[in-house]
Amino acid sequence: MLFASTLAVWLATARPAHAETPLRERVLNLLSGYEDTPSADALHGLGDGVDLALMDIAKDPAAGRSRRSNAVWSLGFFPTDASRAFLLSTVTDAAADSQLRRSATWALCNGWGDAALADVKPALESSDEQLRNQAVRAVAKVGSPAARAILQERLASDGSAMVRATITTSLSGMPEVK
Repeated sequence: MLFASTLAVWLATARPAHAETPLRERVLNLLSGYEDTPSADALHGLGDGVDLALMDIAKDPAAGRSRRSNAVWSLGFFPTDASRAFLLSTVTDAAADSQLRRSATWALCNGWGDAALADVKPALESSDEQLRNQAVRAVAKVGSPAARAILQERLASDGSAMVRATITTSLSGMPEVK
């Protein structure tokens, strides 16, 4: 009986586990997967300010490369002007970590679709083959006639067999423009 009454008191006064955990720490916990990124629902479920926490984590070398990359990628779920500006600055910063630049390219296309096509142009023209390849995949995800036109133009000009193969595969999965 004592246990039951103690349990009842504890349950009545217990706060949610995240009530005392700072937002940044909760976001970091979601970003801990090496290959998996958190869903938009999981991130939005943390409440207001997640986009700011993601940008803070993305800028913090102590957070680790994988978490930083996941933070950048996840910013595509928060299509705000501040997120877009952050992602664009990451894509265009030739000195930035290449993994972060690839994640930023994906996030821009994921969050802004056609409106981001001009933003990812620097990635499509980069000397970094992996960045170009990721930019092709991101543009293909948009799937619009404008995206298709960009990929067709890039197919004719890219010198990398890998990037051209990705473009060819991407184009074959996109509807024809009529």
